[in-house]
Amino acid sequence: MLSSHLLHEVQIIADELIVIGRGKIVAQGSKQDLLQSAGTFVKGHDPQALAAALERAGIQVVPSGDKGLRTDAPAEQIGLAAATAGVALVELRPADGAGLEEMFLELTSDTQRDDISAVPGPPQTAGVPA
Repeated sequence: MLSSHLLHEVQIIADELIVIGRGKIVAQGSKQDLLQSAGTFVKGHDPQALAAALERAGIQVVPSGDKGLRTDAPAEQIGLAAATAGVALVELRPADGAGLEEMFLELTSDTQRDDISAVPGPPQTAGVPA
């Protein structure tokens, strides 16, 4: 058993995973099963044109990695939508390469702690000349 926030290392070492957010299990299973459910990663020569083409085709996308997009749509559907719009793809693959860290952040996004910058600090006082 290993408990860590170093998710890249966990991804290399572990075979079975339990993802916990705010003390509750949000995902559990084999690394392969959990990462396979991460959808499809796509990257186009023109990222904005690709995003627009996929959205016109009814494919919901979220930003992922270096100017890439991730979606639950199958690769064939993404490729057809891009080809129909005349958008050149640079990369199209299962999103499991996006990794455990991205999956963890998505699964626990609603369980993240409040933004610490929103917590008021001590009252500020103006300096008084000596």
